[in-house]
Amino acid sequence: METPNDTKLIKISAVPALLAELTGVSRQRLTIYNWIKVGCRTHDARIVKLQTKKRMGQLFTTRARLEEFIREVE
Repeated sequence: METPNDTKLIKISAVPALLAELTGVSRQRLTIYNWIKVGCRTHDARIVKLQTKKRMGQLFTTRARLEEFIREVE
């Protein structure tokens, strides 16, 4: 069951700070955009993309989708 924090939309510009909080690793905003458009290769050679929603011309994701992306890439 998703909690309200899991469904709260987060601007892509805020994702690097959240990523640093979750993993201790900082990434640039351009890296996040590459994860959305191109994806990231996993250890078993799959391509995983960060899932987003577009609202009013801006890209958003949720904490749950970011955590799922991190789990799949690790």
